[in-house]
Amino acid sequence: MRFLITKLKAARIHHGGSTAAFPGQTVREVRQEWFNAVETDEEYKVTNEIIQSSKELLAETIRGNADAVAKALDVSHIHVTSNRSYNNEDVLQSAIYLAFIYALNRYTVVKEMTTGKGFADVVFLPRYEGDPAMVIELKRNDCTESALDQIHQKQYFDSLQHYQGNMLLIGINYDEKEKTHTCAIERVTKGTAI
Repeated sequence: MRFLITKLKAARIHHGGSTAAFPGQTVREVRQEWFNAVETDEEYKVTNEIIQSSKELLAETIRGNADAVAKALDVSHIHVTSNRSYNNEDVLQSAIYLAFIYALNRYTVVKEMTTGKGFADVVFLPRYEGDPAMVIELKRNDCTESALDQIHQKQYFDSLQHYQGNMLLIGINYDEKEKTHTCAIERVTKGTAI
């Protein structure tokens, strides 16, 4: 952190300027200084790896790579729990949150969002045009198709009535015995038959 503060002070002195927190620097420039510090300071190596993995995961998810999502959750799930609470749905939601931590830069994440005829486990609402909304349904000891069926049957997408554009419906199943995840991703465009 001392490295970051030093970098930001140097940037403030170099640019001179107008913003209250860091005169002469835009929010984008301050954010870039943070990323530069995280990438170059050995103290933040693990943090940087988590952020980079999450950024790659978001890109793979948008591409529809269900295997990448399943593998990322296998890893993330281990990091957010102990053996006593491993099979808890709240822990799986936390694993999703950690795996997609980079998405907070582009999305508002809502857990247990009231939707259609029930509650969607996790919904990612895009902040930028062109990013797809993502509705995630979780299952345990079931199948990904069952999760996608529930999204359709309970019309989880109805609460996104004002959203226009691409949506990803994501079904995730957790196998309690094997401690592995499977995933299915369905791409739809709002306004077409869902």
